[in-house]
Amino acid sequence: MKFLSFYRDTFFNRLILSHTALAIVLLGLAGGYLYTQANQMMVNEIARDSQSRLVTAKDYVERSLLQKYEDNLQNKVIPTIFTRNNSNLNYLLDNEWVGNLDLILSLQQDLDSFRKTSEGASNITVYFHKGNYVVNSDLFIENPENSKDFGFIGQLSQIAPNRWMIRTLPDGKQVMTYVVKLPYGIGSSSPKGYLYVDVDLEYLKQAVAKIITSSFERFYIFDANGNVLLQTAGENPEEVGLLQQAVGSGKTVSKISDSVRGTIVLSHLAGSKSELGWTYAMVRPMNSFVLDSKRMKTKIFVACCLVLVFGLAVSYLISKRFYLPMKKLIQHVRNLYQPGLNPGHANEYMIIGSALNFMGQKIVSLESQAKKNEMKNLVLGASLGLVHVDGLQQECRYQVVHAQLIEGDSEKLKMRYEQFDRTVPYEVVCLNSQEVAIIYFLDSRTEMDDEMVAAELDKIKDEVRGELRFGAGIGTSVVSPEKIPLSYRVAHQAYRYRFMYGPEAIILHSKISAFDPKPPLIPLATFQNTLKAGDVEGANLFIDEFAAILMERNMQLESVELALLQLVSALYETIIELGLQQIVPPSNLFDELKKDTLADTMASIRRLSERIGVHVRDSVKHKQAEVIFKLKAYIDEHLHEELSLNVLSEVASLAPAYISTLFGEVMNESFTEYVTRIRLEKAACLLREDDKLSVTEIASLVGYRNLQYFHVKFKARFGITPVQFRQTKPTASATN
Repeated sequence: MKFLSFYRDTFFNRLILSHTALAIVLLGLAGGYLYTQANQMMVNEIARDSQSRLVTAKDYVERSLLQKYEDNLQNKVIPTIFTRNNSNLNYLLDNEWVGNLDLILSLQQDLDSFRKTSEGASNITVYFHKGNYVVNSDLFIENPENSKDFGFIGQLSQIAPNRWMIRTLPDGKQVMTYVVKLPYGIGSSSPKGYLYVDVDLEYLKQAVAKIITSSFERFYIFDANGNVLLQTAGENPEEVGLLQQAVGSGKTVSKISDSVRGTIVLSHLAGSKSELGWTYAMVRPMNSFVLDSKRMKTKIFVACCLVLVFGLAVSYLISKRFYLPMKKLIQHVRNLYQPGLNPGHANEYMIIGSALNFMGQKIVSLESQAKKNEMKNLVLGASLGLVHVDGLQQECRYQVVHAQLIEGDSEKLKMRYEQFDRTVPYEVVCLNSQEVAIIYFLDSRTEMDDEMVAAELDKIKDEVRGELRFGAGIGTSVVSPEKIPLSYRVAHQAYRYRFMYGPEAIILHSKISAFDPKPPLIPLATFQNTLKAGDVEGANLFIDEFAAILMERNMQLESVELALLQLVSALYETIIELGLQQIVPPSNLFDELKKDTLADTMASIRRLSERIGVHVRDSVKHKQAEVIFKLKAYIDEHLHEELSLNVLSEVASLAPAYISTLFGEVMNESFTEYVTRIRLEKAACLLREDDKLSVTEIASLVGYRNLQYFHVKFKARFGITPVQFRQTKPTASATN
């Protein structure tokens, strides 16, 4: 079973099945055609036999059966009646019956004799206009109204003479009637009477049935109007209707099939072939007619079976011959490519289809990648001999936009860009994950300037805000694909001005090309002096004014960079002069300070200048503090002496005014306030700790020569006199 399931879907089995199916179809078509021809042969044979038998039946009915009655009337009855008794029939035609009963009796006997000698004749009747009476083979009827045929007698003048017709008698019996005008041979003149003979229809049916060989066959006779004159079977309105349709169609043979009667063959003999204008028809079932066609069908079936067996053998051989190259091909495909299919359910078609599908996808991917690479090479200036370049729109202007992604990737920007309706044709080329080139194909006949392209880019930025962030530079308009790289380089150059306007700016080359190429003349010595003085606020103010000048004067990027280089050079020169290399190590200071934007660059310069200014300022304060600390030590040691700014200026070798200023900056109090505070605090300490010293001695030790002045200063400082202070023994915290 595993073997069968493995080979069930193989190409080999499919070949065998396909060839077998083809053989079956061809055999079916050929067998069906031969079978149809056999059926048609049967129908034709039945039709020929039916036509022959219909002709025989016609001749029998018209020339034998009915002709017998016509001949008897013309050759026996009428001549006998006319010649006997001095033409008593002519006499009766011209006279009434009154007084002529003997002649009427003689006529009745003659009519009865004719009826008896004519097999099948049920009655023979004579109607006389003169006297309006009727004589038949049985009765003399004085008044026709008393006759059973009164209705028929009343229509005799409207009935065509010398014609057979079928009618139903008052007792329900059907007869076929033949009417003759009297006197015989009168032609178109008004008749004096009529003679008609009735033949029992049942007798005629039995006579005709003798020539029908099978009980399944049915025979019909139709008059010129299509009415049934005679039928050998029981009444069948549906079959009569089919026969009438067949007669009306003009086809002498028709084959009809239904579920009740099976297949039947309708044949008829046209009325034009009948002397009486009648149509003869016959219905015959197909299964009642056994011919050689059945044997032919059997031979056809046997031949088809033999051909089918032969076809299976041939299909096996042909399939095997075709399968060997296919097997080698499949093995080669499997060696080169391993499709992701279950081997138990994958046939050769699926393997080849999967391989072709994979190769198709690979080709599409490679073509797409090739187009991307060629468009990238076109933008970057390496487009010679590229295939897809010829597919660019011609007879237009080209304008390239360089877009730089700040947030997101280039493929997403391309996808979102292509989702929006654009009035201008374009091509988006992803250069890398963060850079995109957009080629606009501008109509040479219309004017579309850079501002319109910039407006469209701004609109796109608004539409993708929150998903993507990007800036762009717009290049110049060129007239040929070969100059597209030039437009891109110009756009790329324009986007360098993001240094001044920010990374999300849309920058037009047409605008920046008109900028001033000269750098500004700025007095950098002022900046250097503020740094040397440690004036941080002044340095920041200078940097703000410098940045404002660069932004307001619409200078070219090179001029801005040159001005920045000059500023950084002045800054580094100051660093060298101040000996601050330990703070800012020697390196490429400009590259370190320069950032992506002018604002960030100025911020980095500001931070460095503030650092230098603060360092300079802190260094000056440290030196001043050392001087003050030295003077404080001198003051503490010489409180008992005369202390003044002049004395200290000699000690520190500084001007008295500068010493006074330093005291104010470092100690946050004046020189006099400091000396007074130190002397009084020293006096309070001595008053508290040394009871042996008098107030006068203590005042002298702290530098007060005037005791009263000492008391005033001490009380102003502590709120009490020195004596009171010693008596209260204040705590250290109170003293402080």
